[in-house]
Amino acid sequence: MAPKVLPQADVASTFAGLSAGDPPRGMQETLDGCPPRPGFGTAGNKINVQANMFMARFNGQGKTVYHYDIDINSVVKTKDTKKPRPLLQKIWNQIVQEATGDLKASLEAAAYDQQKSFYTPIPVPLNGDKLEVVVGLIEDGVVPTDDKRKFKAVIQAADNIKIDLDSIVDYCKGDAQTEQTRDIMLRAIMAINVLFRQDPAARFTMSGAAGRKFFTDEGAVELSGGAVLYKGFQQSFRWTSAGYPAVQIDTAYSAFVKPGMLIDVAPELLGMGGPTPMGGRGGRGGRGGRGGGFSAPPSASRAIHELSPIQTKRLNDILRGAKFTVTHRQTERVFAILKITSQPADSIKFTLNGKDGQPDRTVSVAAYFQEQYNIRVNRPRLPCVQYGKNFIPMEFVKLEPFNSIPMIRITADQTAEIIKEAAKPPPMRQAAISAWRQKLNYSNLPKLKAWGLEVQGQMMNVQARVLSPPAIMYDGNRSLRANFGGWNMKGVKFTQSGKPLTSWAVVSFDQRCTVPDLQKFVTYFANVLSQYGCPVQNKRPVCFQYNPNAGGPNMGIKPALQQAAKNAYTETKSDPQIIFCILPKKDPSIYQAIKSVAAEQLFKPVVTQCLQSLKIKSDRGIEQYCGNVAMKVHSKLGGLTHQVQHKIEKTTMMIGADTTHPPSRGGAMPPSIAVTVAAVNGNNNAFSPSIRLQEGRVEIIQDLENMVYNHIQTFEKNTGAKPLSVLFFRDGVSEGQYAHCVNLELKSIKMAAQRFGGNYNPKVTFVICAKRHSMRFFAASDNDKDRTGNLPPGTVVDSMVTSPVIHDFYLQAHAGLQGTARPTHYVVVADENGFTADKLQGLVNTLCYSYARATRSVSLVPVAYYADICGEKAREWIYNDDSETLTMPSTASGSKMEQLTFDSLRVSRRFETNPEFNNVAWYM
Repeated sequence: MAPKVLPQADVASTFAGLSAGDPPRGMQETLDGCPPRPGFGTAGNKINVQANMFMARFNGQGKTVYHYDIDINSVVKTKDTKKPRPLLQKIWNQIVQEATGDLKASLEAAAYDQQKSFYTPIPVPLNGDKLEVVVGLIEDGVVPTDDKRKFKAVIQAADNIKIDLDSIVDYCKGDAQTEQTRDIMLRAIMAINVLFRQDPAARFTMSGAAGRKFFTDEGAVELSGGAVLYKGFQQSFRWTSAGYPAVQIDTAYSAFVKPGMLIDVAPELLGMGGPTPMGGRGGRGGRGGRGGGFSAPPSASRAIHELSPIQTKRLNDILRGAKFTVTHRQTERVFAILKITSQPADSIKFTLNGKDGQPDRTVSVAAYFQEQYNIRVNRPRLPCVQYGKNFIPMEFVKLEPFNSIPMIRITADQTAEIIKEAAKPPPMRQAAISAWRQKLNYSNLPKLKAWGLEVQGQMMNVQARVLSPPAIMYDGNRSLRANFGGWNMKGVKFTQSGKPLTSWAVVSFDQRCTVPDLQKFVTYFANVLSQYGCPVQNKRPVCFQYNPNAGGPNMGIKPALQQAAKNAYTETKSDPQIIFCILPKKDPSIYQAIKSVAAEQLFKPVVTQCLQSLKIKSDRGIEQYCGNVAMKVHSKLGGLTHQVQHKIEKTTMMIGADTTHPPSRGGAMPPSIAVTVAAVNGNNNAFSPSIRLQEGRVEIIQDLENMVYNHIQTFEKNTGAKPLSVLFFRDGVSEGQYAHCVNLELKSIKMAAQRFGGNYNPKVTFVICAKRHSMRFFAASDNDKDRTGNLPPGTVVDSMVTSPVIHDFYLQAHAGLQGTARPTHYVVVADENGFTADKLQGLVNTLCYSYARATRSVSLVPVAYYADICGEKAREWIYNDDSETLTMPSTASGSKMEQLTFDSLRVSRRFETNPEFNNVAWYM
């Protein structure tokens, strides 16, 4: 039966009779102190687009669901009271199956969150204030006869048991909100998201902490390095400003460990028989991060019989928590890996209780399996898998499907393979989303019917506008016009010169790239720099080769950079401005080591520029390659490549901010990295970063007051006056953190200003820039597509799928070169400068053309982009195991999470040893 199509008139009626600049009724009310929408934008050419949102509606009025707490515990008390979600779901299913009468009707219509809550449209018949239920968990087809696998569930009404679902519709219509009605609305949204998880959780495999991604092994794609790519979807129930809520659906792709016998998969995870290790996946800076691993599958002759400590650690990093079954006995139970042991099966010993009067004795795991199961352990020198207090030899462990690989352990090769598969052009992505919508079959789900929910079968139609690109300015007021987000800088000179290139050196880490090759490239590149207006006073720097692995993997990099710095200083009697490093291939592990040594381990931090040997030795594409590198080098010398006319007052200072969090490794938590990047002049085209370390996994920038205070000092030093306005672009804040972020960080900005005394109080506009969202837009007409099928750069959406209350918009400022372009979601959480919708949207779009190292517009306002890149670059040395930044563990007062101790000012103090380093764009 086809899903019922909601009449489009119902969706559009909310905006009927409104002028383009007017917000709907009730939008004058604020949400958690955020400013109301000032109106809708009108600038640009109007086009029609479709969003991956499917409108939803409730049947009838006054629909109520009831919220209950459920506490599930073993009948026999155990030390470990926390139970995994799959186990809790099994127990819940058993409870529902055994229920009768009114209780069964209530539970069958309920949405259970696999933790401690469920929601149902039918009240539960409680016995007084609670209801107790005991069930035995049937496993392997056996009904438990003792209490060890029996569980007691205690059900009672939650606080504020009734949830009015109409509160969501009221909010979507922009009705005036109070703190109480907002709370009811948010609880209703939460309940319905739990509802929408019920059917997919039974049909697919749920992944991710938020419980919104589901995967299937149908159409799985094998990746290198023992991984497999599973495809799926993600969904969420959201408010809109169209008068109705909607279900958002998008495709999902994720890398998982290949299922199968561990002794077969482990060699692939370790890359045995493959090439040298590749680093983990990098961030938006385009480089790999920490990790390691290999890309090629093992050869049949490389079966493993023993593991080194490094290999064991690698397996632990990937497999900790992985689900598995055992093959030495008959059972369907699924276990989770606690760890891979450091000792082999024939060395792990325990005391075995004697039988029939025999004394206790000590046996190894390998000997125990021979005696207990009459099974010979063929590879006794391999470690065991430990779960709880049990040890299983690796050869009896079978990995289940859907064991996710930690993001930081995904190799560069795997990342490339994932992108190749997942980067679908818009028509294919749109078709895939629609296919998932049909497969989800909402109209035939009994629970949705019980809740009175209908979901439209077609994507929402939304009006968008395409903003015009700005003029791109080069030296001599030479103006270029962007075409589809890009332009050609051939024949122009950079806008502003930095310091002349005088003190530099070139080192090749590729033995096939000889000194004559380097000298040939240097001559060519120096001429390219000169053509673009970047002065080069020394066109013959010292060039030499060095083995990066002299003394061990990447151990030769430090002496090589020390030699390069010494050569540059000896030749010019001045500190090196930049060291060029030629890499044998795109190897993230070498790149990371170079950046770590250059930042932390030399006498002073030194700017580096990495290049690929194949690129500099080939005549093919050398002009474009050198042009791209020239933009980076010019920025790293303090120059300005180009600028745009953004109409920002010279009394305004822009700041970008971001936080980068440590990888999950187990054990003590490393610190997070907080970054701000601020303009140092009134033109807002030169920037200086500030970096702090702070408590791990904390999103709020804890030392923001001091960071902003220093930025204002620098601005005043360079311009002669403190900024009267601050535009603060904050990257990386989740929706749930918006109010918390603005309350604390806006206060920090204001406190920084107060320290200057007098009546100094700059007007602050605080904008959150969200990239990690699932909103996608598709052209409704072929006339509005570019050659890749994407929407044109400058596409902005500020109605229908945006907030009904606060000021937000989606802007795709860039061209989608690969796959489907993702717009950035800008949310204005404070605005003392009083921006109109057109003014702020136009400003952000214009700024996206000012990114220093590209001749294309970018997806994120550059000052926030720079903060993001700084954080990613800092990761490369701060999260290095040998980094001086991280020391012994300690536990913060009142905190349950053990933290690695750190010096919050370590990075800034290190940069102070070379002031010129932080005065240029070293992070480019």
